Amino acid sequence: MIDIFRRKNCNESEAENAALAFENEALKKQIQELLTLDETGVFAELDQLLKIILKKALVICDASASFFSLMGEDPTKLNIRVNNSVTLEELETLAKKFTLEYIKWTETEAEVIEIDNFVLLPLVRRHRMIGLIGLKIDKSSVNNLHDLLPLLASKSAASLESAMLYDKMFQRLLVLSNVFILGKEIVSNIELKSLVDKFLSIASDGTGSEVAGLFLVKGRTDLPYFTRLQKNNCNLDFAPNTLDGYTELIQAVRSERKLRMENNLENTEFAEFEVDKVPGTKLRNTLAMPLKTPDKLLGIIQVANKLNQGNYSSEDIDLLNILSSQLAFVIQNADLFSNLQKAYIDTLSALTGAIDAKDSYTRGHSERVTELSIKLAEECNVPSSEIENIKLGGLLHDIGKIGIPEAVLNKPGRLNDEEFNIIKSHPDLGLHILGKVEFLEHIVPIIRHHHERYDGKGYPGGLKGDNIPLLARIVSVVDTFDAMTTNRPYRKALTIEESLVEIDRCSGSQFDPDIAAKFIKMVRRDGIHFDFGDMSLPQTYETIQAKAKGN
Repeated sequence: MIDIFRRKNCNESEAENAALAFENEALKKQIQELLTLDETGVFAELDQLLKIILKKALVICDASASFFSLMGEDPTKLNIRVNNSVTLEELETLAKKFTLEYIKWTETEAEVIEIDNFVLLPLVRRHRMIGLIGLKIDKSSVNNLHDLLPLLASKSAASLESAMLYDKMFQRLLVLSNVFILGKEIVSNIELKSLVDKFLSIASDGTGSEVAGLFLVKGRTDLPYFTRLQKNNCNLDFAPNTLDGYTELIQAVRSERKLRMENNLENTEFAEFEVDKVPGTKLRNTLAMPLKTPDKLLGIIQVANKLNQGNYSSEDIDLLNILSSQLAFVIQNADLFSNLQKAYIDTLSALTGAIDAKDSYTRGHSERVTELSIKLAEECNVPSSEIENIKLGGLLHDIGKIGIPEAVLNKPGRLNDEEFNIIKSHPDLGLHILGKVEFLEHIVPIIRHHHERYDGKGYPGGLKGDNIPLLARIVSVVDTFDAMTTNRPYRKALTIEESLVEIDRCSGSQFDPDIAAKFIKMVRRDGIHFDFGDMSLPQTYETIQAKAKGN
């Protein structure tokens, strides 16, 4: 961190010393304002956070106007999300000049960009600009803020990244919630066209598309051939149609498993595809996925015209792929529910990867906790109906860490009290995220209470004994075991046996004694083996024992 209090000692007069002391005191207050951004990033949602950061920036820098821009598909263009008193004329001028300034920035990664009477602060994470704070400041004040501005940018960038991850996570969970609800409707034999319309609504909403459509191939005898089209979630009445005549499109999708085309589609063979027949719609870009069984192409689900002039992302492809696989089974009138469960678990696995990636010392932690928690639940004779809950609960038990600053998660030493309090907020943040998602409400007790202690001295609820939900008590043992057997910045990993001894020592105080005993017995009997490939732990208990003995 830049030492903003360092000053040259030039034998100033008492008046100068007094002025300097006053200035330093003011700067200390400004820095304290900035430090609170660490905590702000924990619970603030994205739009709320942008307003908070701008409000603090205005106070700290005494700016007369400000704006917040998030980087979009084209990083050379300003994407204003919050504007405080910046005129349209000023924004247009800034937008024109920013393109060249951004190109310069990619070479220099300058901490401050000056355009006219505005100071722009790039918010950078891992050498990538994720946002921009614009401040209208007197030129005479810029030098006085020279050391403060980079710190403001650094703190804001860390909080912004956490909020963006949270926002991304929450939006994906809402989409998954809708997909799950569809699964329930599937098994209740909902009428096909109504069900297809719901799939298309999720496809257009989830990918941010103007148009969504379903097209069946020729040759089915059990269903009428039909085309369903939606524009802005409104169904459009079209005569029944098939993919006859779209041979090239079928071949492209069949061979590549997906079709993503962008820019200048008006002059291609795809320009006459059905979405182009929607009144007032011209095909700009499109994403299509096949509806297929292992040996047969049934049709195609397509979205077109990404809103906000953007292009389709890998996440859009993932979502459409999930929907296409499920819709193919619906059209076959198959039992889709188990496949749907696998689809959303796979997607949740990808989302937990984002959590583990924030903490460089716990990559794979969520998967390991899930695998061992399932085995321990079976050891404890948990009903099979609850195993799915332990699977999801183990996978998402640390989802709240998405809102914890990386500086706290990856601190190379022990945490101070303030930092530990921030860490302790992650179960409540998990509740904040998952409590809004209908199909995950039943696993919230695991997420919120896996850090409770059997003696009542845990957090966040201070629950004691059997008042702690059973599945949370199971995950608590496995979570602690995995933490002990994983390297940390401030200590080496313990061996399996050392960790089991520690769990036994804490039985009855930190852990449910019955669950702790069953876990110790299970590991000593069966060893440690994961079904998802090589992880940071050796594959078996015996291997660890051999390594501990130096064999």
